[in-house]
Amino acid sequence: MNEPEHNLPNCRALLVIAHGSPRAIANADLYRLLDVCRNRHLFDIVQEAFLECNEPSIPAAIDLCAAFGASEVVAVPFFLHTGKHVAEDLPTLLESGRRRHPRITFRMGEYIGNSPFITSILVKRLNEAVSSLHNEVG
Repeated sequence: MNEPEHNLPNCRALLVIAHGSPRAIANADLYRLLDVCRNRHLFDIVQEAFLECNEPSIPAAIDLCAAFGASEVVAVPFFLHTGKHVAEDLPTLLESGRRRHPRITFRMGEYIGNSPFITSILVKRLNEAVSSLHNEVG
């Protein structure tokens, strides 16, 4: 996590929420994304949070953002679809954070799977697979 100055009036935190996995390689993409976000300096705080299997948990990550002086937390689910976790669990956990830290504004962004870019990526991967298949056969 970046260490911003404490008590900034508009200290914004990006909270990227992932499911989590006991396999370290499964979490590597998230950590690469966090590094990109930190390097862009769009948020004072960039913090990961995990639903299961890893630390910090979502409540602990929210508390870390608060401890570092966040006045706003923008949570973005690193999920591909709007299953139970995105539709129910995450809003409930953010609401709990809102109750624990009433001075902080909480916003939840769309899950990444809702982006039209995902369709473009899927088509690209399909074309690559078909092309690879044709190269193997030919």
